[in-house]
Amino acid sequence: MPIAPRRWRRVTAGLAALACVAGLASSNAAYADQTADEQPTQLVVAVSQSVDTFNPFLSFFAIGYTISGLTYDSLIDWSAEDYSPVPGLATSWEESPDRLTWTYKIRKGVKFSDGTPLTARDAEFTFNLMMTDEAARASSADLVEKFESVDAPDDYTLVIKLKEPTNQMLALDNPIVPKHIWEKIDNLGEYKNFDFPLVGSGPFQVVEFKTDQFIRLKANKDYWGGAPKYDELIFRYYKTPDAAVQALINGSVDLVSGLTPAQYRGLEGQKGITRNQAQNRRTSSITFNVGAQTRDGKPFGDGHPALKDVRVRQAMHHAVNREEIIEKVYDGMATPGVSYIPRIFSNYFWEPEGPEKVEFDIAKGNQILDEAGYRKGPDGIRVDPKSGRPLSFRLLHHADNPQYATIAQYLKGWWKELGIDIKVQSTDSTKLNDMLYAGKFDVIFSGWGVGPDPTSILSLYTCDALPSDTSGTERNTDTFYCNERFDELHEQQKLETDLTKRAELIAEMQKILYTEAPVITLVYADQLEAYRSDRWTGFVKQPAERGMISGQQGHWAFLSATPVVETQEESAGGSRIGLVLGGGAAVLVVAAAAVLVAIRRRQTADERE
Repeated sequence: MPIAPRRWRRVTAGLAALACVAGLASSNAAYADQTADEQPTQLVVAVSQSVDTFNPFLSFFAIGYTISGLTYDSLIDWSAEDYSPVPGLATSWEESPDRLTWTYKIRKGVKFSDGTPLTARDAEFTFNLMMTDEAARASSADLVEKFESVDAPDDYTLVIKLKEPTNQMLALDNPIVPKHIWEKIDNLGEYKNFDFPLVGSGPFQVVEFKTDQFIRLKANKDYWGGAPKYDELIFRYYKTPDAAVQALINGSVDLVSGLTPAQYRGLEGQKGITRNQAQNRRTSSITFNVGAQTRDGKPFGDGHPALKDVRVRQAMHHAVNREEIIEKVYDGMATPGVSYIPRIFSNYFWEPEGPEKVEFDIAKGNQILDEAGYRKGPDGIRVDPKSGRPLSFRLLHHADNPQYATIAQYLKGWWKELGIDIKVQSTDSTKLNDMLYAGKFDVIFSGWGVGPDPTSILSLYTCDALPSDTSGTERNTDTFYCNERFDELHEQQKLETDLTKRAELIAEMQKILYTEAPVITLVYADQLEAYRSDRWTGFVKQPAERGMISGQQGHWAFLSATPVVETQEESAGGSRIGLVLGGGAAVLVVAAAAVLVAIRRRQTADERE
């Protein structure tokens, strides 16, 4: 590869990052001019993922879910104690004897942030919108799939009639939006919801947003669940985890999550900082492009045709050493991944036993490929007997995740022993997801925050999740997998109210994914996070045992956060505005350092390749 172009790209990237930081400082200065007299108390959280939309019906990224959960309420919440269903906007519910009618009592006295009362009419509107508009049910189609009708006979009663019984009626955790605003939107699929301040009934409202810089949310002091104990919640972007950690240390950020083990250990003993090693509900996995296609079978994208062959995927599965990944990459702070439901949800977690279990066995992988007719060429790379193409695959990972970058190198080495050539590529999350849904990938790193009810996450692998066109704008599938038996089981488990029988059906679904390997779950990594305990306390964790602060199913932690001693902050040099602005200058320095760190890391990676 020519040297000059590579250097040019690096310089360009560095200038872009610095320009971004300069923009942030400028934005903060403007914000200070507007609000210096108010001196709000701010909780500042570091994030790395960008927001593509504030439309809660279209949010797929983790940060989008977090913002939606803070801005809007849902009928049912998941408890902080153990993820069990608890009242949200619905204070109680009743199922008819024939199981076809559910009646919810809606909480009284709830108002949207513009002062408009929230009633059952808003819930009726939201669910009817999801039933009639495909875009409105893009991220939660299973919730309304069995609905026959939704009616609000009065302001505080919601009646949902079903076509057939379903176990989804206590999983209605979708945002309830204000009818008086959303009924005026003509094209929901194109609507980004950038009309600030956002109007919702949740504990916070988005009031300002700068792409790849920050999201500012203002506390809803009239929140029915109790007002937040501070004024503003800021999500500030950092391109690298190192920059976010430095910001935590220098005081311009209060909470950082997604730490690497080295960063986590490095924060031990830091004055004023408390660490949290929590159970995680997220999976870390790789998915294969098993053949991008539309629902009617029209192929698209540029995936390698050999990955349609289950034997190739199974061989590659045998060449994944999870124990070494856990030891070398996660420093022991993870458990081996097997099924797509993480261990934290033990009622639906499935684990292979005996001959079902895929062991790390390079020889076995080579045997599978030999028997399938993938012969090695003169260069040692196997050739697809059907297409005549060498087994040379692109492996795409998130640029902001150093652990994925390291794992990619391990995979490259193990798979080379199978006679498979791997081209490792990295990019930001937004572009990575764009390439996935356009079918322009071979193997890609993935990870999902799994909810307590498994229906939604498993629906990613149903044939219905395939897009209707080739535009890449429909984002339901995860790998373009389609299996009729899997679909049958998915429908059955949604109807099954016996939890033991439902778990058996879900186990069979996970077994199919495990053996056919459209996705390989690598690990369940612990959630590693740290916060400024000299400034903040009271974070309610989820679950109660070894619970996490960030990435919750709900807004428990951010609602319960409490400033330690406000007078100390004021005497230390002003309000949180001062911290934000001071942080802006600090961020300039930190980000510049981060650029250098990033460049050095790329140099190391390039040399290793």
